[in-house]
Amino acid sequence: MLSNNPTNASSPFSSSRTARAGSSNLFAPARPSQLSRSLVNGHVTGEEVEAEEGAGSSVKVKEKDTDALYLQPSVYRNTEKGKWRASGETALAAVSPVGGEIASWFARKDTADKPRDHGLNVPHNQIYFSASNNLPDAVTSFYRETYTLFTSLQRIVSSAMRIPRLDEALQEKSFNVKEAIQEGDILVAPSAETIGHMGRLVGLYLGELQKLRESQILEALDRTTYEAVYHILHLAQILYLPRDGRGEGLLGEELLDWVNDVDPAPPNQQGNEIMQSRPPWDHPAFWPYVCQCMLRGFHLPASSFLRTLVDHPDKSISDLASLLSSHLSRFPRSTNVASYPLDHQFLSAHRQWLSTFRAELTTTLKGRTRGKWFEGEEISDPGSWERDFKSVVELMEGKPERVLAEASDWREALGAWGVLVDVNLRRDDLATIAADISSKIPMASPVTVDDSIEYSLCIADVPKALSGCHDLDKWLAAHLGDIFDKLGLLLDDEDRFELSIRDYFLLDYADVLCENPESNSLWRVICDYLSAAGPEGRRRLKEFILHVSLDILDPSNIAAGDTDMDGMDDFKDEDEDIDLRVRKYAQIQEACEQLGLPDEARTISRIMAGQLLKRGELGIAATMCLQAEEGNTLSLITEQILDAYIAKGEEEYLRLVDSLPPTLLTEAPLALQHFDPNTDAPLDFPGQTSATVFTSRLTFLSEFRDYLLFTMQDARDRAAQRLVNLLTANVAPVRFWAVILAESVPLLEDAEVLFNANDTFELMRVLEDVESNAIVAPDMYLGDLVSHLRRKQEQGQGEGLSLHGGKASLADARTTLDQVRLALARNLARAMVMDFDTPF
Repeated sequence: MLSNNPTNASSPFSSSRTARAGSSNLFAPARPSQLSRSLVNGHVTGEEVEAEEGAGSSVKVKEKDTDALYLQPSVYRNTEKGKWRASGETALAAVSPVGGEIASWFARKDTADKPRDHGLNVPHNQIYFSASNNLPDAVTSFYRETYTLFTSLQRIVSSAMRIPRLDEALQEKSFNVKEAIQEGDILVAPSAETIGHMGRLVGLYLGELQKLRESQILEALDRTTYEAVYHILHLAQILYLPRDGRGEGLLGEELLDWVNDVDPAPPNQQGNEIMQSRPPWDHPAFWPYVCQCMLRGFHLPASSFLRTLVDHPDKSISDLASLLSSHLSRFPRSTNVASYPLDHQFLSAHRQWLSTFRAELTTTLKGRTRGKWFEGEEISDPGSWERDFKSVVELMEGKPERVLAEASDWREALGAWGVLVDVNLRRDDLATIAADISSKIPMASPVTVDDSIEYSLCIADVPKALSGCHDLDKWLAAHLGDIFDKLGLLLDDEDRFELSIRDYFLLDYADVLCENPESNSLWRVICDYLSAAGPEGRRRLKEFILHVSLDILDPSNIAAGDTDMDGMDDFKDEDEDIDLRVRKYAQIQEACEQLGLPDEARTISRIMAGQLLKRGELGIAATMCLQAEEGNTLSLITEQILDAYIAKGEEEYLRLVDSLPPTLLTEAPLALQHFDPNTDAPLDFPGQTSATVFTSRLTFLSEFRDYLLFTMQDARDRAAQRLVNLLTANVAPVRFWAVILAESVPLLEDAEVLFNANDTFELMRVLEDVESNAIVAPDMYLGDLVSHLRRKQEQGQGEGLSLHGGKASLADARTTLDQVRLALARNLARAMVMDFDTPF
């Protein structure tokens, strides 16, 4: 939404997103405030957000789903609001239906009013171009890279899903297996191998997200968002796509590593500061730091800190610290696969370690395990020492109460649980444990979107997690929803909703791509996402692909050395410029073939043919007409070529015919030879299409070209035979009959008899048809002949053709036909005298 009420010095338009520069203007965004990490790309959704702009000025956006765009140069400042209101000016805008770009300009509210002297410099001849949903280049690149991974995932899962032998319950008449397969229904759960492949592909997703996180061109808010996306997707991979594909392994270490990645702690700088103090144990953060090291799985650093207490003057403290440090350094970890290659070996080692630790602890404390560990007079505040040591001991023993007491948030407690409390933690147990932890350590208020998503994933509330992902980032919702759907974790309510959850999120993400100013360069990405989004996606795909820009390039704009010819094999010709100009079209055709859109491919070919026809590219336009089975446009092309012959002569005609692909002309006669109008059987010739019924015109172009070439080469006998074939094979258009007859006069008057009696009679029959029909429709039967005669007059080849001394007319055309009749009569007499196959 745009506002024409100015609220700051930048412009009368008001969003916290970066505006896209256009034309010659500079569009500067306002500086967004530091929003919660739960907001996406600066979107404001129903909350009051204040974004500062300039000194002492601010704009408050309260409307739901409102974006503010700051455009420059500004028209007035805050101190000039009164001038603006009195100026009679207003701001207007138009939104592009594709890409979401906005064109804004200024105009007077009432054009009938005279311009007022308001003292403002309002640029009436300037248009501001902007976009509220412009994506950073790094994000666009990320979308491209992950698109290839998405399509690979669809192929892998599709090929891996196999329908097992159907039992009797499925072998009902109402169950159509073939239809189920064609509709893409998954009838079996993914195998462990398939889940493993999916997990590796999600790992590639994470790799691309990591690159995006490290990008230096992202704004801070965008980087925070994609860091949250990374951690959420990583958690989903750990919980739902285990490496073994079955999820039977231990979960604790993986979960703890994830926690350390989300919120790294404790800080190394603080640890160095503690160790440099003398003595270290007097530092106020000594014991909290040791406990947090243990919670985060950093047992060796914690052991090092405890080892400093060996130098304590009190022997009881020194002995206990030495015991704890020694056992903590030997704490069994399931990641030590060299020592514990199997889970049960690790669990056995942990039980043994724990029993040994408790026994030696009892010995060291002299049986006073419940209290009064330090009673020496030289120890100040022994109760405090005992509490600190007891915290470490209880963490080593895995006491749940101590872990909950020491953990700073629910994540840290959950990460420590599988390493300290329940080393046998499995994925099936996580939901119950996560719920218990959250009941004792509530999430910080206000709860951010990423916190809510991560907790929902831990308690296996997939729909709620996806709902939060949709609020956080549309890419995440689409791709995570696709994964959960393939795992069979999404239950759709078909009675209430027409779309599945997965399809809805994919379509929403496709809308994000479509509404971006760079959508034209992302058209292939959009097509594949729409194709994967079920029946509704296919319906939208069929509409979308028809509106993809064909981007026909002018030869002068083709970069030297640009030889990217992907998808151009069908159009490679001697003219490389033509190849490059239709490169985008070839890519769209390839996409239609891969996506199963034959009707749309023909429609696009028809559109492309029409555009090329307007530009005079008749040759390649004819090829596309055959692909589109568009006989009408094909006939129009042949008509234009014939018109070129009438208007400009033989050279232009030969140039245009030679621009047609050779296969187009060679297949046309074969089409007519094999075509039987009384049967529906397919035609048996290379490249056959149902459009071959229209190829008689192409055959005529080929035959007439041969006639002209034979004439130029003085092969008069072959030229005469080709001329007869043109009129007797029913391939010549009616409008051109008179022209062909006029062309026959020099051959008929040749010193050598080139036409036998049968051929002469055929030409007489055609002449009779032309003269008789010309009485009723003179323009149709004689119009081209009149134009032909006029062109010869202009070229100095038609002296004496006009009876009236002016331009050739219908009367001159009829005179020419009389000359044809006379030449035919003479030729017939000569042929009969020379006994040329007379019919008598």
